Amino acid sequence: MSSLLTEDSDVVRWLRAELQARGLTRLELSASLKHQGTLHDDTLIFTAPDGALTFGSLPEAPRAQVQELMRRYHASAPGLGDIALSIVCDAHAAPRVQWMDEVRRQQDAKERARAEAHFDSRHYGRALAQRVAELMDAGADLSITVDPREGVSRALWRSGDGTYAQGLRYIQGDSQAKQTFASRDEFIRWLGEQSDESLAKAESPDDPRMWGLGTFNRAFFARKTGRRS
Repeated sequence: MSSLLTEDSDVVRWLRAELQARGLTRLELSASLKHQGTLHDDTLIFTAPDGALTFGSLPEAPRAQVQELMRRYHASAPGLGDIALSIVCDAHAAPRVQWMDEVRRQQDAKERARAEAHFDSRHYGRALAQRVAELMDAGADLSITVDPREGVSRALWRSGDGTYAQGLRYIQGDSQAKQTFASRDEFIRWLGEQSDESLAKAESPDDPRMWGLGTFNRAFFARKTGRRS
């Protein structure tokens, strides 16, 4: 919604005039609209030539303009949540206008998580999968805590009917299978084709912030089997 504000907007022109009149090197307006438009805050940050910072507030007229612009932004689309506005005026650079809302914050968080995500993409292979199946046959506990507050773990287990499963286990003792395998060999083929990357992204493929949280990985299987792979 940056089209609501340009270098020719009244508020931006006022900021640039104040920048020049005060002999500043930088003048920044930071404003926010919270609680569905019921609370508005703004702060001016003055940067002197020697780098010293002082703070102030907008006069009544520019403040009313900023509040109206923010309300228009808020009304432009549902679900934006709290809104933040930053206008930076430097003595030797064009003004910079940035809007931020909950939708954009979530998008930025996802992009940061995606950029920081690094998982091993090597398949586990049949040998490792066989050793994991042997542990399941012996009734070993193969689980990783997902939510300690709710007592939820991600688990691999063998059921009494001979099927193999991967899913969630609850502290009450219940299990919820996300995927079942009719035979030992079917499970081994599936696990052998997995990797840290595939398991990390399986539950939330579109939300990088959730990748790798409470998921199995090569290091876990190596510890459980007692062998490196």
